[in-house]
Amino acid sequence: MRFPKRDLAAEVAKHFKGTPAERMALARRTGEQALQLFLATLPPGTTRAAALEIVRRNKHRGRRPSPLMDAPRA
Repeated sequence: MRFPKRDLAAEVAKHFKGTPAERMALARRTGEQALQLFLATLPPGTTRAAALEIVRRNKHRGRRPSPLMDAPRA
């Protein structure tokens, strides 16, 4: 089976559709939707700010588990 030749311009165009402002707006909407979805998985009464803090903490945990990252924040 032979694959068609790849076109660099077509490959780049797949990833860079729209203006920079449109791409930034799409990224922000995607992040907001992900946060809302995560918030929906948390116990009722959890605030958006608390969910955002959990997401931020989980995103930057480091390469090895750290007791400091699991400690409650004041």
